[in-house]
Amino acid sequence: MARAVVRVASGMEDEAPLADELVTPLLQLLQLLRDAGGGDLEIHIVLLAIAERTIAHPDFRALSEAERLAADAGPFPTRGVNVRSIADSTGMPRETVRRKVAKLLRAGWVARTPEGLSFTGKAYRVLTPARLQVEQLALKFHDLVAQRRTRGA
Repeated sequence: MARAVVRVASGMEDEAPLADELVTPLLQLLQLLRDAGGGDLEIHIVLLAIAERTIAHPDFRALSEAERLAADAGPFPTRGVNVRSIADSTGMPRETVRRKVAKLLRAGWVARTPEGLSFTGKAYRVLTPARLQVEQLALKFHDLVAQRRTRGA
């Protein structure tokens, strides 16, 4: 249903869905994440839930890219999250989230702080290729939408 809304809203009902153009870069992103997670894609759902609370903190937002990438960066300021809230928000079993968090703590990608679980500078550095891939995917989507708008005008 969402696809039809996008197609009709674009005025390009005869064109293929935008998603067709994004399959390859999305597959590349998922493969990159799978490799970074040691074959575990699900761990990135947990990691994203933690990162979401970290990037929501104004002190994190104020950090420059260089500060985020610094060798001694992290744990970053966070609005806080815990295993229970991750399980509730993702629909994953609490025990699964607990195991994934333990793995992330051992890897140094996540740290426990008084506020809760926080994303670390190590994770930020290790996942730079994935972040760049997300940016590429966003730019590709933007370009595709702009092209369709130009053709539809």
